Amino acid sequence: MLVPLHGFLQGDSVGLLLLVQDTDTLAHVARTLIDAAAVRVAPAQHVRVFRGDVELPLNETVGGAGLGPLERIDLVPEDAAPAGGTAS
Repeated sequence: MLVPLHGFLQGDSVGLLLLVQDTDTLAHVARTLIDAAAVRVAPAQHVRVFRGDVELPLNETVGGAGLGPLERIDLVPEDAAPAGGTAS
């Protein structure tokens, strides 16, 4: 099933709407967001994915993580701390 997500990459100036499948892994979703933001932000090799303050495993699927339509995810470079005040 197609799931629209709001994706924010730390360092980017805008959030992006991602259309992903519920069977896609979060690693795939992260790579999709990184590729889409590459015109504004240098591509990160390793990122962490957060829903609010909770880190999600990259090997989890969108559906398995319980992400629903228009939820927000935040990508943070692996060596950086999560951005404060990330709201859903």
